[in-house]
Amino acid sequence: MSISKFLYTHPIFRLDEFEAWKNKQGPIKESSLHSSVKYCVETQKIKRLRRELFGAIPPNETSETAQFDPYLIAAKVVKDSVLAYHTALELHGVSYSSFGQFTFLTNSKIKPFEIDANWFQPVLMPKALKEKKSDGLYVREVNRQGLTIKITNIARTYVDVIDRPDLSGGWEEVSRSINNIAVLNHEEVLEYCKIRDNSTLNAKVGYFLEQRKGAFAPAKEIIHELLELTPKSAQYIGNKGKEQHKLIKKWNLMVPVSVINQSWVEPDYDV
Repeated sequence: MSISKFLYTHPIFRLDEFEAWKNKQGPIKESSLHSSVKYCVETQKIKRLRRELFGAIPPNETSETAQFDPYLIAAKVVKDSVLAYHTALELHGVSYSSFGQFTFLTNSKIKPFEIDANWFQPVLMPKALKEKKSDGLYVREVNRQGLTIKITNIARTYVDVIDRPDLSGGWEEVSRSINNIAVLNHEEVLEYCKIRDNSTLNAKVGYFLEQRKGAFAPAKEIIHELLELTPKSAQYIGNKGKEQHKLIKKWNLMVPVSVINQSWVEPDYDV
């Protein structure tokens, strides 16, 4: 495979991927590898996005004019990256808004970073998943520009954004977005909640599941199981110092009044 073909099939790539491709052509010394990378950067074939992350510069573009897919950057920056939270909502096509923040799960301890005015937010895998070796639970692979990337499926995303609205645009964005989800596997939601083993999270998920009505409503058994896993005392969701809350006794949750009333919904005026 020529360098041109490699770059065509790898619009975003890590150094280790480039090295693996080079080694298929024949064993290569580390010094030669770095010389090859340096040459490709100098000849405007690739752009260094981070220390070991590169973007292929399309023909007739330069390192200054080339645009790089931020979803691919987030998905390829570390080997174990899984796109999640609001970024997953966007790729699933259910987010209410689009953000300039791209969030991914990883076991690597790296700091947030910025590329081309986009903010990239790494989040450590939840501790309960790591302990139970369930990092890959409800993670699916999708194709984007010919590359296989990983993303949390819709059921896991549903739970994750309810768990961390701070990573998902806040309660209004979360509420509006999950209301866009037509098909949701409630059994997967329940199993994922059980593995996360967090009573407050179970209550929050149960509360929001109850808002799904008609054909979208979960089976009563799902709600019953979540009720059995709720906290023993009332827990706040959101910032209790900044907004009025109301106790939802069934779930032992203190929920912001704006979330209960969906008060951000515009009035339906007759025209």
